[in-house]
Amino acid sequence: MTSPFLIKVETAISKVEALPESERRAIFTEFAPARIRAEAEALEARHEAGEEMPLFGTLVSVKDLYDEAGQVTSAGSRLMQDRAPAEADAVSVARLKAAGALMFGRSSMSEFAYSGVGLNPHHGTPSGALVAGGMPGGSSSGAAVCVGLGITDAAIGTDTGGSLRIPAAANGIWGYKPSQGLIDDTGVHPLAPTYDVAGPMARDLGLLRQMMDVMAGAPLPAAEDGPLRFVVPEGAFTNGLSDEVAALFEAEKARIAGLGHEIVPVDMTEIAKAVVLNKIIVAVEALEIYRDDLEKLEVVGDPRVLSRIRFALTLTPEQIEKAYAARADIVTLFERLMEPFDALLAPTLMRLPPSIADVEAEFDRLNVEMLRNTSLINLVDGCAIAMPTPGLDPAYSMTMLAAPKGADARVLAIAEKVAG
Repeated sequence: MTSPFLIKVETAISKVEALPESERRAIFTEFAPARIRAEAEALEARHEAGEEMPLFGTLVSVKDLYDEAGQVTSAGSRLMQDRAPAEADAVSVARLKAAGALMFGRSSMSEFAYSGVGLNPHHGTPSGALVAGGMPGGSSSGAAVCVGLGITDAAIGTDTGGSLRIPAAANGIWGYKPSQGLIDDTGVHPLAPTYDVAGPMARDLGLLRQMMDVMAGAPLPAAEDGPLRFVVPEGAFTNGLSDEVAALFEAEKARIAGLGHEIVPVDMTEIAKAVVLNKIIVAVEALEIYRDDLEKLEVVGDPRVLSRIRFALTLTPEQIEKAYAARADIVTLFERLMEPFDALLAPTLMRLPPSIADVEAEFDRLNVEMLRNTSLINLVDGCAIAMPTPGLDPAYSMTMLAAPKGADARVLAIAEKVAG
């Protein structure tokens, strides 16, 4: 008799094969049913032998930035599609496999992970799972769509300016940006090492927490119980919201206050003013990686990505040095402002996700808008979770909780307490 796990794998494969070919190519950069079946059978054998595997039965898509032994890590780019296959798994992939998770295909992404909307001109842009033709969010676009469509239980991606939380929001799932350095990123192709973090997305919070424990290499400590004090920023995160998002955020504040928690406004205007530092630092570090490939990228690259890399060429050494110093000051400011509080509460996005057609027509404006709130957390070197917002239709994950670096256990515990 076929095991429930192998039946689940076959069902997921069938879901992918039932998709239109163009959509399948837009979600996966690599999808090999024969390989998936073979790895599933090996996992089933380990399970039958009595091996303890906390994630056995979990299907996980792998963002095309993570090395998998025998697979090409192309970072969603034609520049890298002819690289030699990786010789070893990335640390996170190895840990997940050891815990019994099945790696279920390599998911698509914005080229080099350099976008908050998920467009990719090379293999197509997948439709968001909640709205036909909706923006999938980026850069971990295919990863979030896999989970949102119910193909996989979870996904692993990266977050440089919101690339786990934006697609989580757009597809109505949970997405977590860990603290820098909490998860070993060996074997994960970089964009901007100052900001890059590896992390998970999942259908539910319990699985997200399990994924975090495994990827971090040890269980995160439990947080203390009791009433919470939330910061609601003023002058940052909550300014310039669309009417729809402003209304739903007011409802979320009222709901959370109704659970017995305190909500305190705090001026964070200086943090909002500093968001331009992200543009400088990410471009500078991306240029260091791709400097020798600029001419080739003129032919094979995404011009929207290349223009942002080339921005670094306009900067002087003095401007770059000042940007890094100013960012360090902003990190210190955020830590000081957050000292009396448990977490920051804000909308994940400043407006509801647009359509793919709208993003293609107005990329520069909409990419900035999608990145604005999430990238402020990368700026201040924090950790954050995007969580489903109760009663929202479509069921976007528009509620974000955040805290300074190192408060991961607290943020995850708070999410469990206030989730609708």
